[in-house]
Amino acid sequence: MVAEFNVGAAQQGIVYIDEVDKITKKAESLNISRDVSGEGVQQALLKMLEGTVVNVPEKGARKHPRGDHIQIDTKDILFICGGAFVDLEKTISERRQDSSIGFGAPVRANMRAGGLTNAAVTSSLLESVESSDLIAYGLIPEFIGRFPVLISLSALTEDQLVQVLTEPKNALGKQYKKMFEMNNVKLHFTEGALRQIAQKAMAKSTGARGLRSILESLLTDAMFEIPDAKTGQDKIDAVVIDKEVIGSPDSKGCGAKILRGEGALERYLAEHKQKESLVCLWIN
Repeated sequence: MVAEFNVGAAQQGIVYIDEVDKITKKAESLNISRDVSGEGVQQALLKMLEGTVVNVPEKGARKHPRGDHIQIDTKDILFICGGAFVDLEKTISERRQDSSIGFGAPVRANMRAGGLTNAAVTSSLLESVESSDLIAYGLIPEFIGRFPVLISLSALTEDQLVQVLTEPKNALGKQYKKMFEMNNVKLHFTEGALRQIAQKAMAKSTGARGLRSILESLLTDAMFEIPDAKTGQDKIDAVVIDKEVIGSPDSKGCGAKILRGEGALERYLAEHKQKESLVCLWIN
């Protein structure tokens, strides 16, 4: 669809196959009639990865099982496979363990017994991934051999998570602000709150995908209360998320602050700015 049915362009394109870690061979399958271990899927992909002519259904195989097919040669297509590979760092840690004694010897943590691992430690271990680690994880050697380059992605830092919240065109912060604007309500995030949300996501090891659930838990009460039509001093002018609202990484948080009355947000910002100036004067 991306190549707009241009077979020549499609045959020199890039194909990304996600969730490859879900087709790993978990154990020896005892069922001789049907392979449910994942190895069969890997075996089926081998020929396509190496380069062959495949028949691609023109309009989707499920809706049109007897429809026309387009023949595509995959020998010039760049295949990129990726996945989360949960607990792969533990396999790497076991491979890298070297026996050492003495007062100056490094102390090794038994990652198999531990729970959540520090994201920085996990990233540093994944940088040294080798083909043998992926084979031990459950991928067959023939499948791994068709990928000459192995690369790991580093965990997102606090600054990068704040950028995810604010900078992209469809950033989560912009989405919620647009949603609140439909009811003529302003949504304001303080700088400290954005950083605390990022720290909370890092503490839970959920990364960028966990940001939405954190924001949802903070804004749920406000989103249910805003549609109630109120006037005068009871009218909701703005919703504010600051550091007090979010709480510690282990706690759920107390919900967003709802400011009522005309010009409530401007008064809050002026008061907040005055407090910051008083703190600066006290420090000086």
